[in-house]
Amino acid sequence: MAMLAAGSRAMRRLRPASFVGKQLQARPLLGARAFSQKVAVIQDQQIPKNEAIDQLTAKGFDVSWSLDEPSDAWAIVTVTTPVTEAVLDKHPNCKLVAVSFTGFNHVDLEACKKRGISVVNVPAYSTDSVAELSVGLALAVYREIPAGERTLKAGGWAHSAGGMEIRDKVVGIVGIGDIGLRTAELFSAFGPKEILGWSRRPKSAFDKFGKQVSMEEVFDKSDIVSLHVALNAETQGIISRSLMERLRPDSVLINVARGPVCDQPALADLLSQRRFRAGLDVFHTEPVPADDAILKVPADQAVMTPHVAYKTIEALRRRMEITATNMRLFADAKPRNVVLEA
Repeated sequence: MAMLAAGSRAMRRLRPASFVGKQLQARPLLGARAFSQKVAVIQDQQIPKNEAIDQLTAKGFDVSWSLDEPSDAWAIVTVTTPVTEAVLDKHPNCKLVAVSFTGFNHVDLEACKKRGISVVNVPAYSTDSVAELSVGLALAVYREIPAGERTLKAGGWAHSAGGMEIRDKVVGIVGIGDIGLRTAELFSAFGPKEILGWSRRPKSAFDKFGKQVSMEEVFDKSDIVSLHVALNAETQGIISRSLMERLRPDSVLINVARGPVCDQPALADLLSQRRFRAGLDVFHTEPVPADDAILKVPADQAVMTPHVAYKTIEALRRRMEITATNMRLFADAKPRNVVLEA
């Protein structure tokens, strides 16, 4: 009995120590959540403002909607608004630039590095949206959808001798990252004759859709060429006049990547000569200047949209959620999607 009593007293003495230990272990996490760091949103996030603020506050941040105003924020959030020296001067306490976008070439990385500021982005929020528009533009060109609507609204009925099918055509995918792979997967549902892919490095994930070939072979053999390369120093102007001249009059070039990956003056000239057709969502300068030659291309040679490939309700909400999570993880010393480490 004495041994049992002693054991019982020992257990009672141990319980508080064990309990206190658990409390101490929990405090750092509670402290991180309780500490509210200020973030400045310097560009509209393309979803309702209250939704964007809710997503950020849910991650423990104090939000300042500072589209033009200076702030003492720990981080700033942008989409495509340039982050320059002048912008950083308005936010002297900034330690993180959170880009709610895949591209980050509008952020002055040298200025950020000099100031000890890290940069994160959102690499894969719009994969389905972009891939779907690629197929959509191909269908719009092949089935003459905008042209048919113009004919109908002008009082006509018979528009042309007929459109074309994707079935039994050769589809070329330039850039076989996540979006390129998803685009290949969607096109494969139409029963193409072959899918060709190009990448600077071999990608085994593409092998189940088709074969990887040279860029020249893609342009020589493809009926539809869809562009999905990121814009950087190596890809700027990569789609040259000489490549586009390899396309045939019934070929279709789709660009849902970035405008500057194409030689746009050459593109406008070749389209005006009816050397091929195109579906274009991106342009060298955005918004497109009214006097740009690309806007003077014959209407039946190109279907154009104002850079909306990424812009679906689902993708924009997903983008904000990933941005907020990127910031939370960075604050918790578990960074991800870092494109510049301070």
